[in-house]
Amino acid sequence: MEIVFDHVSLVINERTPLEKTILNDVSFKIDKVGIYSFVGASNSGKTAIADIINALIAPTNGKAYIGDKINDGRRIKKVNSLRLETGYVYKNPYDMFFNKTVEDEIKFGIKYFKYRTKKMEMRVQDALTLVGLDESYLYINPQILNLVDAKKVALACVLAYNPNIIILDEYTNGLSNKDKTELVRVLRVLKNNYNKTIILLTKDTTFAHQASDEVFLLHLTRLVAHGDRELLRDAEVLTNIGLEVPPIVAFVDACHKKNHDINYYVNIQDLIKGVYNDVF
Repeated sequence: MEIVFDHVSLVINERTPLEKTILNDVSFKIDKVGIYSFVGASNSGKTAIADIINALIAPTNGKAYIGDKINDGRRIKKVNSLRLETGYVYKNPYDMFFNKTVEDEIKFGIKYFKYRTKKMEMRVQDALTLVGLDESYLYINPQILNLVDAKKVALACVLAYNPNIIILDEYTNGLSNKDKTELVRVLRVLKNNYNKTIILLTKDTTFAHQASDEVFLLHLTRLVAHGDRELLRDAEVLTNIGLEVPPIVAFVDACHKKNHDINYYVNIQDLIKGVYNDVF
């Protein structure tokens, strides 16, 4: 499912003292299965991209093409068919919950989108299993879950109705390194085994470096760079737009300055093996 932003801008409170530009002339194309990270500091415009893809808001100027739908400010016919294809996990997972049990929460999307399945119970269980939870969670009120489990349930709610595109907004906030490593595994399973396109909205450069196939850098409402994960190895570019250089990249750069020829790695386990092989 192709996504194209064609000179998209978003301005709120136009022609008032509170006027604010959220996105400024943003253009990009996503036309194949993969893991795409939109990386930027706070207020760079990341969440607005997701809201426009999911047709929660319309651009002020330009057009967003999502499959056969166009979001350009005009009414989108059968908008729920678009949202069925673009599963969106919010920054705050608790904002997604309004049912009394995890089971009902996961079933809600299947019912709401009238997703045809005669095996709803199995789909609920499969979604939970994929995110690393067991059936003991089914009867818990999702509002009382800890943040990590709440994020997993929110993702399971989306997976249950099987969208082609999965959008995760600042999903790694509050996750441990172990949780992030497991998340990378899940995302790769979704991409490689189920042909899902994953869109990550994040300021977590370390995670984006580990998980991404392609990276888009946002700064002050503009898209300023696009490339593969090697873009997140450019310390000067990242520093100039207020982003952290991934520590694993900074370590390898420091080794290079001391004439140690070490390859770049995306996780600490591979780095340790690499240092041993490359240096000793």
